[in-house]
Amino acid sequence: MAVTIYLSIIFLGLYLLGLAVRKVFLTREARRIKRESRNGARIVARVKEMQPGSVRKFWLVCGKHRIDGFLVNYDGNFHAYVNRCRHMTTPLDFVRYQFFTEDRRHLICLTHGAIYEPDSGLCIEGPCKGLSLYRLPVIMERGEVLVGCPPGDVAVLAD
Repeated sequence: MAVTIYLSIIFLGLYLLGLAVRKVFLTREARRIKRESRNGARIVARVKEMQPGSVRKFWLVCGKHRIDGFLVNYDGNFHAYVNRCRHMTTPLDFVRYQFFTEDRRHLICLTHGAIYEPDSGLCIEGPCKGLSLYRLPVIMERGEVLVGCPPGDVAVLAD
């Protein structure tokens, strides 16, 4: 009985320590992102750094939530989405930085095989057909690509 109580206290302590570390990490990241931000959006890339077909992953801190996203340059147009399949809450790039199908025409969730249109985020094939990726607002300014937090409650999009 005493061992169970001691183990419970230890696990509770570790859990609380984990929460504290996460809060410190998010606070530090929020400050860094604020330095990299302008007009309420984070500077994610410079236009000339991202050739058509390239992808850049990033984080946003929206309120008290962290959102993982990715920016894609598709045919010279920039689109940003939350890095989460609409079928299940797994990132699209199960294999790191592998967002495109082999022919580079569509985005793919390597976990489920869901296929998305890069310019709209619409799922055109797979278990989430008809749903769309969660879009993030993109701003082009002074040769830089900025991505902002989505409007509304972002708790469902957070990690």
